[in-house]
Amino acid sequence: MQLNEDISNFMETLVGEEFSIQGIDSRFDNDYIQDLFCLTLNQLRPHYVRNSIDVRINITAEERNNISKNIIRAIDEGHKVLQSGRRTADRD
Repeated sequence: MQLNEDISNFMETLVGEEFSIQGIDSRFDNDYIQDLFCLTLNQLRPHYVRNSIDVRINITAEERNNISKNIIRAIDEGHKVLQSGRRTADRD
C-alpha cells in the first residue's frame, strides 16, 4: 500500500490555484513562495482526499466560496509574517 501517493491534501491544490490567480509565482522569489505556501497551509484545516475530482464535483458553491475566502485570508496573513521579518529572523 502506497498511502503517500494515493492520498493528498486538497488544500495544497487550492492554495496553488490561488497563488496562480494572484500571480505570486511571478512576483516573488522561490524562497518567499515556499515560505508563504507553508505559512498559508499551516493556517488552514487539511482536507485529505483520494481523488480531488470527487471533491470538486461534490462541493457546494457556498463551501467553495468559504474555502476560497479562508485561503485568501491565510495568504494575506502569511504575507504579513514574511514582511515583518519574523521568518528571516528565525533563520539567522
